[in-house]
Amino acid sequence: MISHLEANELLDLYEPLLTKRQQEVLELYFQEDLSLAEIQENLKVSKAAVYDALKKGVAAMENFEQILHLHTKSKVLAGFLADHPEYEKELGSLLD
Repeated sequence: MISHLEANELLDLYEPLLTKRQQEVLELYFQEDLSLAEIQENLKVSKAAVYDALKKGVAAMENFEQILHLHTKSKVLAGFLADHPEYEKELGSLLD
């Protein structure tokens, strides 16, 4: 499983591409830091359904990143701006 930090960064980029259930589960797990049991209770679904949505949602985000490389490109751009602050005004809005 990926780290919470990386999952949150990927979720920021790819959340609209996920199913509504995957969005709910990933937000509750990675952003709200709820356990699988707590998510199960909140969503009134089985623990297996929560685990399945979590697993498939993470796999989908990793697949989107493998194809689109938005997270990688964002890190490269942030590194460039750190080294060349004179371009921050022109390029900084691309990171938002």
